[in-house]
Amino acid sequence: MSVKFYDRLDLSRAHLDDVLTVPANRAKALDVARERHFPRRSLTRATNRMGFWVYVFQLGADVQLGTVTLAGAQPGAKNVVTLAVRQRDHYTTPGMPLTEVAGLLAAIADDYPQTALTALLADSLTKVLDLWTDARRNGRPTIDIRDLDRAITSELAPAISAWRAGDAFPRPRLADTAWSEPVPR
Repeated sequence: MSVKFYDRLDLSRAHLDDVLTVPANRAKALDVARERHFPRRSLTRATNRMGFWVYVFQLGADVQLGTVTLAGAQPGAKNVVTLAVRQRDHYTTPGMPLTEVAGLLAAIADDYPQTALTALLADSLTKVLDLWTDARRNGRPTIDIRDLDRAITSELAPAISAWRAGDAFPRPRLADTAWSEPVPR
């Protein structure tokens, strides 16, 4: 029995020269699967370097290493492709709910003294996640890089100034807000 590890793959940074790819035509991809005796479940939608949707055939994966084994262009060949970012599929690997992430970051900030860089980093990550959830909630596909700069530097700039001057570090300002879960589309 074949197990499908990823529902979609971002292969925009992978070399697909020796990988069996089928243009974004599901009927044609299913014909190729029948010819090669691949299970239908192995058929996976992916993006290539040009940003086009194609179909590939998953034969296995190592979710911990962030690799996927794809069918080769030649019969019998297999290709292990390292994914640019470890992709976690919410169907097979449940993600941590955002309320738990907020609790984790608050616990990290509370566990470290106010002068600890770890508490400041937890605050910065909280602000980045705030931007991310706001973008998801409002249906925006991108986040302005200037907003990310402000989110990170607003926490770290006072600490860097204090470090340079040899003063005491400022108290971290972790927001005590819990995020609502983004609504799936």
